[in-house]
Amino acid sequence: MKRWKTIVMPILLSAAVISHAEVRPQMVRVDHKATIRIYDTATLVFSPLADQSGLRLVLPGETTAVQYEQGVQENGLLRLQGGRCKGLTFAETWRRLTPELLERTVTVTADADHRYYLDFGWRTMENGVYYSFLGEERETTQYSPSCSGPEFGQQGRQTFPFLGVRIGDRLYGLIADSPGLWENRCFMEFNVEQKRFSLCNGDGSAKRTIVIPFHLDATSVYRGVFDGWQRIEQGETQTWRTWVFSSSVRTLYDVQLAAHLALANVKGFNQSAVEAILRNTSYLLLRRNLLRPESDYLFISGIGYGWKQWVTDGFYMSRGLDDPRFDREAHAAMFFERINYEDNAQCYLIWAVLVRRNGGELDMRTVRRAYRFIREHEQDGLYLPPRLKPESKAFRTYHDQLPYEDGDAPSSNQGYHCGALLAARELGLEVADQDIARAIAGYRRLFNESGGYMATSLMQPEYIGQDALYGETLTFAVFGEKLLTDEMVQRHLQTTMKIQSPYGMRVISKANGDLLDGHSGVYTYGGSWFLNDAANYLDGLIHGMDSDWVDEQLVWRLKKELAFMPAFHESISTVNGRPHGHHLYSWNSGYWWLRREVRKRLGFSGVDPAHARLDKELGVASREGYLILQPPERPFYSVP
Repeated sequence: MKRWKTIVMPILLSAAVISHAEVRPQMVRVDHKATIRIYDTATLVFSPLADQSGLRLVLPGETTAVQYEQGVQENGLLRLQGGRCKGLTFAETWRRLTPELLERTVTVTADADHRYYLDFGWRTMENGVYYSFLGEERETTQYSPSCSGPEFGQQGRQTFPFLGVRIGDRLYGLIADSPGLWENRCFMEFNVEQKRFSLCNGDGSAKRTIVIPFHLDATSVYRGVFDGWQRIEQGETQTWRTWVFSSSVRTLYDVQLAAHLALANVKGFNQSAVEAILRNTSYLLLRRNLLRPESDYLFISGIGYGWKQWVTDGFYMSRGLDDPRFDREAHAAMFFERINYEDNAQCYLIWAVLVRRNGGELDMRTVRRAYRFIREHEQDGLYLPPRLKPESKAFRTYHDQLPYEDGDAPSSNQGYHCGALLAARELGLEVADQDIARAIAGYRRLFNESGGYMATSLMQPEYIGQDALYGETLTFAVFGEKLLTDEMVQRHLQTTMKIQSPYGMRVISKANGDLLDGHSGVYTYGGSWFLNDAANYLDGLIHGMDSDWVDEQLVWRLKKELAFMPAFHESISTVNGRPHGHHLYSWNSGYWWLRREVRKRLGFSGVDPAHARLDKELGVASREGYLILQPPERPFYSVP
């Protein structure tokens, strides 16, 4: 055990000579108080927000500094102990995860009930450029990775709780844990004038009632109480984690990718950059379920969508996170008014199978309601989704803006419908083999034989649907069952290759690939949705198409998706390739899991060749089990 020693502060170096060897915490003792400063080799990068302070503690009516009386360095860990303030006891542990990544764990124990929050931020010691995930921060500003709505104040919103400073070609960053593990309270501030940034697990705002009204959720009302304080009870201990990292960077894109790789190395999402980005997205969209009583956690569909989620989004995000605990909780968060439209009931049933396989308990009453719903809206094996809004023919599929006549069967739902019947059978519900056979036959009826493609729906065979195959791909991943013939899938992809846009498959288009009249080429109006495109290629692999060709197409589409930022988007424009809608969009997370499961069922093993090829182009390398960034000189992506 090593206890106190005299610390001689190193001389600050200019940005041009900063070493890239390692980032490290240095314990410093001044006036019998212990604190931590962050160095890159001999260069001081971060200092505490207040002298001799480990943390900034905010209580109702006052702000104070937490000071530690003891410091120990042992077994590669730095421990600070004996922090006491206003009936709260504090301790910290610092651990090196990689040469460029540090984990800080703060524990708080209460002698009495309290409301409080902590600031985990730092002063930056060198002149540099500040960054949030979305870009350079030139002025003092605040952000919250919370949800939309006036209830949450006027801060800007970002999905990724990351703050960084770039000094020369070196980035030093700070990352918060998932907002879901911080009681949804996660706030960031860049103070450019004072050369510091703050990362807080509260903002001290007053208690208020949050309501998502009926007209914003179509079927139900969300209501709950929220304020800006953490609560701790007498005798309780709470744990908070943040991470400090460094990376070589040249561009904003590198800054964003470096933040992804740091979080992925923390969580073990680090077999490739694709895995890192997609599984981080799931992790960062996790929230405590404060507005409804069904469960503790859910996955929100995106911070701009508020505190609600579609079953489909929750399902695919849960596949990305691949954690049985959150899988169970997010599934339990679903209630019937969220299930009874689009493909939500089918996704719910398939999801239920995976939860049960992992040892989770199910709400069988809701499972049975979901099953009755899909059978009540089935005719001759075809699922005929009802109107969500009586006045509208739209909102019948996940891509919900296209009008479908009553009695029409959209192909995007039908693959899920077949999978849902297989799920119901595994769950012990009354499903006969002929029920499944009729649904599969109905799915095959949607193939346009003369055009050589899967039609958008039974009544609109003149339109090609690129959302027609992802239900089958999922069904194969979960149950190992093919629903369509090899010829159908291969012909669909052969036709697609002739008509797709330069930026990917249009989710819906005319048979020759043109946009539908009045469509803009974004979102549901002919945009390209990555999960659709990727699932189509995976379905080709399932149905015997050459794996090298499939990998080549996946890499091509991945590069289109990631051309502007290392994030998967709600859709990209098939007119100019630019992202549209939310970045770090929820349901794309499922691609990582689909790719893994399909490859496993088909007997592929080892490193994923498509993802490895993309890593090389992104400048991402693996070193001793973690990912590092080596920015390429001629990247394929935009370099603002």
